Amino acid sequence: MSALIGILGIFFGVYYTISHPAGGFGGYFDKHALVMTVVLPPSIMMLSHTLTDFFTGYRILFRSMFGNHAKQQAKVIDSLSNCSARIRSEGIGALTKEKASLEYDLLIDGVSLILNNFTADEIRHNLEAKIQARQNQVFLASSLFENMAKVSPGVGMLGTLMGLINMMSNLNDPSSIGSGMALAMIGTLYGLAQGTFFYAPFSEKISIEGEKLNEMDLLVMEGVLALKGRKSSLHMNSIVKTYGSAKHKEGSIGKLSARKSQESA
Repeated sequence: MSALIGILGIFFGVYYTISHPAGGFGGYFDKHALVMTVVLPPSIMMLSHTLTDFFTGYRILFRSMFGNHAKQQAKVIDSLSNCSARIRSEGIGALTKEKASLEYDLLIDGVSLILNNFTADEIRHNLEAKIQARQNQVFLASSLFENMAKVSPGVGMLGTLMGLINMMSNLNDPSSIGSGMALAMIGTLYGLAQGTFFYAPFSEKISIEGEKLNEMDLLVMEGVLALKGRKSSLHMNSIVKTYGSAKHKEGSIGKLSARKSQESA
């Protein structure tokens, strides 16, 4: 299905550009070049990707651009700290109450596994599989935009060649030279600009956020395993030092140290 949509998109972009040679030229705007450079790159990628890949890619991109990673990580660290304190004072059963207040999906899954009496090895295997699946989605989304960044300049050059052909084939009609020249010059500009200013940064943004997501997922996995083993606050403190962000390490470590003192007392 996606390949068919891709082929139709390619033909539409090329046909629209060829069949509308009389498009106006207004400064740096030419709608024919714009249609071609906007429609063709994703259409070309649909020949090798599915619609689900596109939905996933744009969903991850939106989350990467507008999500608050630092705030989410702070909540995860606080949740692990609260769960650790309650387990030490009330036992594993206390996680049932804590689970209702959790927001991070992987942490909810981990706590559910603990409550269902999975072994530590089973929990690690289950969470590692989920983490790997999430990283695969991030890699796919990043590759999708990276490939569109590579394709865009070629599409722009294609528009340039089509514009030159149109211009050269109508030299006897001066009124048609302007639109052909516009497409020839602006096609390359649009292709380069689209790949350089949009798709390439989108790919890089997703990659960076993917690294942060992986770090937080590892923090959650190690934290869940510490909860399963009823490890001390000192152990949870060490996990936060290893995986927690610099912004929240001091506050979280202070809270854990205070709880450790209360437990000792």
